[in-house]
Amino acid sequence: MKQKLKFITLLFVVNFLFISCASMMTHEIPSYSQDQEVNYREDIIFKIEKTYWTNQTSTQTADAHFLVVEMSMTNIGKKSTATYPPVFTLISDQGYEYEFSDRGTAGIDPNDNMLYKLKDSRLSPLVPVRGKVVFDVPKGNYFMIVSTGEKGEIIGRIYRGKDLFRIKLLPEN
Repeated sequence: MKQKLKFITLLFVVNFLFISCASMMTHEIPSYSQDQEVNYREDIIFKIEKTYWTNQTSTQTADAHFLVVEMSMTNIGKKSTATYPPVFTLISDQGYEYEFSDRGTAGIDPNDNMLYKLKDSRLSPLVPVRGKVVFDVPKGNYFMIVSTGEKGEIIGRIYRGKDLFRIKLLPEN
């Protein structure tokens, strides 16, 4: 009887820990519209300034269409802060997932390349850093997933990761 009670108690504890860990790892992704400012971190504001379609950057031609996302990040803290390039992923209405285009992003002026600007950099207080990220995708409707670290696993509207949000893109053209 004691052994059975220990076993039941052990099962209860394991089940409780499993449910607790799973609830901490899985959350609904916060969603925003393109015109909203989003707290990327507690001291950094992220904003999409503009999105548009084009078939060519200054040196590259798209395989499908380039979706250019112009954005800014502003440190609202009192001191400069280190930052790293976020992970940007597009998700189509049909669930297809796209990473940024190396070719498309390479085809923009390096002074406009957001990933290059944020690599090993520090953000000064109240000085926005502006840049672009380019995706080579079929024309359609997309959400952009923004993560402060590893992308995590996206399952529909659920993710496993930290500091993740999504923005509904409304490109011109």
